[in-house]
Amino acid sequence: MGREAAYDEVFDGQAHFRALLDSTARPGALNFLTPVQIDPPAGLNRATALIAFALMDGNSNFATVNMTQSEGSYLAANTRARRTEIDGADFIFASGDEAPEFLEAACCGTLLYPDTAATLILQIQDAVVQIQDAPERPLTGGLRLTLKGPGVDGISALFVRGIRADLLLALQARNAEFPLGLDAILTFVDESGRACLAALPRTTHVSWEKC
Repeated sequence: MGREAAYDEVFDGQAHFRALLDSTARPGALNFLTPVQIDPPAGLNRATALIAFALMDGNSNFATVNMTQSEGSYLAANTRARRTEIDGADFIFASGDEAPEFLEAACCGTLLYPDTAATLILQIQDAVVQIQDAPERPLTGGLRLTLKGPGVDGISALFVRGIRADLLLALQARNAEFPLGLDAILTFVDESGRACLAALPRTTHVSWEKC
């Protein structure tokens, strides 16, 4: 599978990496990625693909959970990263609707090198930020995530659709022994066609309830 000709590794990659840094600094905040005309396989949304392009290079390993060979080949072709098993992956791509058992094999880093932990890229259906004191905009059939921790001042909740509560519970368990843990990036394409992301770093405490 060929590389995306429209994607500029320097210009687009830096812009999207800055958006990811902002999301990580403000857990639960939504960021929109500057548009690029790419055509990923059906199982990958554009936000996932663009974040993969920004984060991975020839020194990276990645794993996919229940994705097709074409989707893995697309990521490898456009990032030069190597596909591997979950326990050796720097980045793990999965759906938010995935059963949580795969997290058991994910690397949470070590006390000496917590930065060697894997990063999760979880594809969801959509999300809406709840700003403090503003009227709530719940997503029917989704979860209301309440976030606490560094960087969440001013954000009371994030409504998310397309992520399992037991996956969040398993992620919480893997993040129980800070600084060990897994950082998660939520990706989706909104109804306007914009590639969107939100971050749930391991430092963020997440609780949830059904909408």
